[in-house]
Amino acid sequence: MFRGLIKYHVLSLVREPITMFLGIGLPFAVLMMSANQIAEATSPYFIDGFLGVLIAMAIMVLCFNDSAYSHAYTRQIKFLRRLRMTPVKPWHYIVTGILSRIAILIGFTGVLVGVMHVVFDMSLTDRNWLLLLGITSLAFIMFYLIGMFIANVSQNSKMSQGLAMAAYFLLLTVGGVLFPIANMPYALQTVASWLPSAFAITSLQNAWMGMDILSGHYLVTMITTTVVFGLLSVKFFKYE
Repeated sequence: MFRGLIKYHVLSLVREPITMFLGIGLPFAVLMMSANQIAEATSPYFIDGFLGVLIAMAIMVLCFNDSAYSHAYTRQIKFLRRLRMTPVKPWHYIVTGILSRIAILIGFTGVLVGVMHVVFDMSLTDRNWLLLLGITSLAFIMFYLIGMFIANVSQNSKMSQGLAMAAYFLLLTVGGVLFPIANMPYALQTVASWLPSAFAITSLQNAWMGMDILSGHYLVTMITTTVVFGLLSVKFFKYE
């Protein structure tokens, strides 16, 4: 059962190649466009901090462009209606969706780290790789569950895609992905620091740079957000 669901999720992802292109290609495009800025940076921590931003960007594309839309599409073609007649539970569908995509994200992260090391001489010594992997996985699960919640509360695929895109661009612009939160107006900084993208980016940066991941509210809030949206995704799961 689990193998069949994972296969379906993979096929669903492959069916939308633009999502794969954006999720994997966009962070590399942003990295190369920032090459001059990276070269001129005087702080050795600049490139380290940039890694967390690019990983978060890839995660959000995979979760909002893919997960939110593909689940609504699955409802639209009545696949979930047929699935309802089987022993498959909502949490089965959600967990296999996570497992089918998280391997792609981990592979992307490895390639991204390699490119940043070779091209920009980012140091790979004294890194807590397991911690980075754990925070990356947690961030992905959080955004995946947010995307699933959006897909389940939407009436159709068009509404789901619209809401997912709105959430994606909000987090991209205000949540510290494209623009550093420190450079925003003070009132906007307060809002931005409580957005899921800020939780993810700060936790990823702390994990990669060997800083205290428990400092501030970021990791605890990310875990809380993951649990809340996990429960909501199961509660509001729609088969049709």
